[in-house]
Amino acid sequence: MPCCRRESDPPMKQDVVTALERKGRSMLVTFNEEVQLLIAKDIWAERPLAEGEELDLEEYSAWLLPRQYPAALNKAVGLLAQRAHAGGEIRQKLEHAHYLEDTIDMVLYKLEKERLLNDEAFARDYAASCARRQMGRTRIRMELLRKGLPRQLVEDTLEAMPTEEGDEAAVRLAQKLLRRHNGEDARKEMHKVLAAMARRGYSYEDSRNAIEAALRAEEEE
Repeated sequence: MPCCRRESDPPMKQDVVTALERKGRSMLVTFNEEVQLLIAKDIWAERPLAEGEELDLEEYSAWLLPRQYPAALNKAVGLLAQRAHAGGEIRQKLEHAHYLEDTIDMVLYKLEKERLLNDEAFARDYAASCARRQMGRTRIRMELLRKGLPRQLVEDTLEAMPTEEGDEAAVRLAQKLLRRHNGEDARKEMHKVLAAMARRGYSYEDSRNAIEAALRAEEEE
């Protein structure tokens, strides 16, 4: 005997399409005035929606996931083909493209399974690149976090960084800044060099050490 909903049962929750906006060949759909999904043209043609239409968003998302997954995976692989990315960075870009969270999770799982993503190696290589570009630890930390890497991984990466390479880069930066401000009042010169190094993420102590090393090297020439 089929089960019928009793009058005393709470009404089934309905989600509502509250806005539609064309984005190129796709449609940006807003549900309940907050959830936004970008639907590709071919998927939209298969199941178009109307503004004000009521539906079960959970059911619609389950229908949408296998249809948008190939495009999301292709987008992620394309990003990796351009340059190395952290997993968090891929997630951010797919979220910006309005893919389902479940779709994004599936893409990241696939990339990790195929060894196309390695956050530890990415963090190590990117931190080394930042150091070579004369960035201090504070700036490197900020850049790694901006890539969507977990904070603990960022701290572990900074802890494991060889100090020699970073120290040499700091000295080179100090030498360049000292040459730039050469001839100015000594106190003003030191203030400007320290301020410039702070903007690059170097601590006061590291900056002072680098400046002293740069001055010693200048005297020895």
